[in-house]
Formats: sequence, C-alpha cells, structure tokens
Amino acid sequence: MLMNTEGRQMPMAENQRTENKMQPEMSWFQKLRQMPSNAARKRQQKIINQDFEDIRDKILNNKTPFHVREAYKALRTNLIFSLPSDVCKKIIITSALASEGKSTNCLNLAVTFAEMDAKVLIVDCDLRRPNLARLLDVPNAPGLSNYLVGLNSCEEIVHKTQYNNLSYVAAGNIPPNPVELLSSDNMGKLVERLENEFDYIFFDTPPVNLVIDTVVVSKYVHGIVMIALQNSTDREAIRYALSQLKFAGAKVLGFVLNGVVFGNNGGYKNSNKRKYYRHYAADGKKKAPRTTSGYGSYRYGGYGSYRK
Repeated sequence: MLMNTEGRQMPMAENQRTENKMQPEMSWFQKLRQMPSNAARKRQQKIINQDFEDIRDKILNNKTPFHVREAYKALRTNLIFSLPSDVCKKIIITSALASEGKSTNCLNLAVTFAEMDAKVLIVDCDLRRPNLARLLDVPNAPGLSNYLVGLNSCEEIVHKTQYNNLSYVAAGNIPPNPVELLSSDNMGKLVERLENEFDYIFFDTPPVNLVIDTVVVSKYVHGIVMIALQNSTDREAIRYALSQLKFAGAKVLGFVLNGVVFGNNGGYKNSNKRKYYRHYAADGKKKAPRTTSGYGSYRYGGYGSYRK
C-alpha cells in the first residue's frame, strides 16, 4: 500500500491489526505496498535456522504466484511516480530491525524493474551481514568493500546476474570499519560512475536502528523504502527509525508491509504466525558482543537493545 509523506493513501484493503500497531507512523511516510506471502514463504516462517537454498525460493521465478508478481509490479509503478524521470534513480531498501525481509524485497524489486528493459544494479551495502551474494548464489568477493579500500576496480566488482538487464555488486570481504568505508570519497566516486551506466540503482543497507550505515549511505540516493514485517514490526522501532532518517535529512519514500497473508477470497487476513528469519549473528543462544563487524547489541532511544 502507498501512503506518501503528505498523507495521501491509495485505496487498498488494510489489515486492521497492523494498522493499529503502526497508526502513529501513518502520517510520517507513505505506505508503498502490501507484499503478500506465498506458500513457500509461510513454510519458511516456521524455521529459525533457514537454509539459503530454501530462502532463494522467495526470489521471483516462473513458479512465483501471480498475485505476488503483481504486488511487485504495483510497487514498481508507485516508485516510478515518486522518483525523478530524467536521471539515474537511486533507492535504499532497508528496515528498522533485522529479519524483516529487506534483502529479499530489494532483489525482487530490482528484478521487477529489470523486466521493463531498464538497466538495473543492486548493491549490497550491508558490509556487516551481507545477504545478496547468498541469495544470488554467487561469491561475496570481490565486492564493494574491496573497491572502497582500493584492492579492486569498478569493472572487477560489477557483475551480471542470471536476470536480463540486472547486475550486482556484492558486499565483498567484511571490513572492520564499514561506516568509514561507506562515507569515504571512494564511495562517492563509485556512485557517480555507476549512475552514468544504469537507470536504477538499489542499495541494500543494514537495519536503521542497529547501526548508522543507512544514514551514511542516504546522502547518495533519491529516497528510502522501509520494509515492515506484518504483525511483527513494532511501532516504536518504526518511529525511532524514521526519526533517525528525518534528522539526517533523508527522504523516506514509504514502506512495504511484508508477509501479508491472503485469504481464500483473495483478501487479506491476520496472521500471527510470521516469525523472524534467522538473526544476523551465528549463535542464537548468546548475546552478541559489541563489535564493528556485526550488529551485536545496540541501544537506541528508549526502545531497548537488539539481542539474538
């Protein structure tokens, strides 16, 4: 669903429970779309330690249900009207917290844009817990971090995918200083070069509430799309994420409500079975250390801390 920063809202059915949870934020930014959950997704919701071969089933393919494809096409249309028409469009896809589906939605959205014969690039800017390479089943290096430290050229990190018109830049080797790299002159030079070669660039960035990386990358893009998980995303988390982005002067285009379950009549129904995917850290039983190479445990505002 699409609701813009001026409060305009597209006439779509809305899940009442989710609307109630997020009502304080509705006037802040635009709901872009409700993203349905297909059968494969619902099975995966019950699994904490997921196999990425199963997660890849969520990537758009010839077996993807019609209503899922149409949802992404509708999101594509909404974004096209929200972005400038005469330049390379640069968009961040992120979320407030981990495990809300940002990487999967980022890739699927990029695939959908590539289907209209636009030259599209997806860049994994999550230099802490990268997912793009695993979703595409390709090596993670060389990638963005390798370019930013001067080890590889632009030509060596931009690769074609199995999808027509879609290329990618993997995250590269995980560095000890991701924020410094993302805010470096090399990052600006890379974006400047890539925008001359592509029509759309999608940046997959870490969760806003956990690390500052998305705020840093926001200066390079036209807007940000937030992913919110159906019946799971906490309104305080959304409020805090929006305040962080607003303070930095970033433009939030809207949010995608991920994991909406369809009823037999094609309408939306409540589902409280949606579970978070595997948390970013490897050990789900221990509190993560505060480290520069992983999200770990961070306090933000009065909301609390992120723990695995």
